[in-house]
Amino acid sequence: MAKWPSPLEPGARLSVWAPSSPAPHAFPRRFARGVQALREDGFSVRTLPSCAAAEGVSTLAPAELAAELHRELRNPECDAVIAAVGGWTLIGVLPHLDWDLIAQSAKPLIGYSDITALLNAVACRSGLVSFHGPMVVSEWGEAGGPWGYTRDQFRTVTSLPASGREHLVEAPADWSDELLWWDKEDSRRRAPRTGGEQIRVLRPAEAPAEGPLWGGNLTVLSLLAGTAYLEQPEGSLVFLEVEAVAPDELAARLWQLRMAGVFDRAAGLVVSRIGRSRACLSGFADYDEVVRTIVPDHLPVAAGYDLGHSEPMTTLPVGGQARLECADGTAPRLVLLPPATR
Repeated sequence: MAKWPSPLEPGARLSVWAPSSPAPHAFPRRFARGVQALREDGFSVRTLPSCAAAEGVSTLAPAELAAELHRELRNPECDAVIAAVGGWTLIGVLPHLDWDLIAQSAKPLIGYSDITALLNAVACRSGLVSFHGPMVVSEWGEAGGPWGYTRDQFRTVTSLPASGREHLVEAPADWSDELLWWDKEDSRRRAPRTGGEQIRVLRPAEAPAEGPLWGGNLTVLSLLAGTAYLEQPEGSLVFLEVEAVAPDELAARLWQLRMAGVFDRAAGLVVSRIGRSRACLSGFADYDEVVRTIVPDHLPVAAGYDLGHSEPMTTLPVGGQARLECADGTAPRLVLLPPATR
């Protein structure tokens, strides 16, 4: 059972790490805006050398990125490490990481998208809860600051050990999947939408399912299939977030996870809201039917949660215990359980 890191207190010192892409270098206005938003929210922020680098396909070489993270975990002036942004290159860093050091530091690691590859490995190899949550460029860099729901969820979930209370993940009042190109079109906040798909039960179950949270970005999990890093606790609550895919690609990626045994080790499944959805070439556009067809019948399934690439987003403790209630005829309930309730 994964151990929770130290809660993020007011004034916590955050180190910003960029292992996935040189987006901070490519989009300096938005990156600076994100750093400023974190400071205005009461955090002390220090950007690491990777945030200013752009070499080859990434920022620094994989071994250098791992060493940079290790230095921050040893640094008494760092309380947590937050990813600058997502991308593609975190996977190459994994073989260079010191999992014992990560465990001993007990410092929160925060991010999503490409950072999915790190979060689950930290929970499984270091026995430490990590956070699938907002990043500097993508969320904190939003014009006008992060969405209120994003900020509130982040504060609440990273502080669960201190509060000792269960936390029900509820839907935000509005959301957006509008695409504004960074440093070109993002001088305003993305236009909010109301309505659309709601949090809903796709497959009911009489009894609640409880287990450690595991999952993240579906594309990144696919990259890990066939490697030593697709590790998953037995009886886990799997959560999957995806955007801008048609139902046929969703089907392919779900089949990959099913064939890799992910659903055999799961107690339940939570699926994100699918931003920028579209039909496949046949005209078929029923994502829910794809999920119901491929995910085994014994698993309770809920969908429509704001987990990632649409705005705003919740924060989930990867490796932390959660309960999924999917009673027939009611809205699902995803409840995060602090350590005191185990």
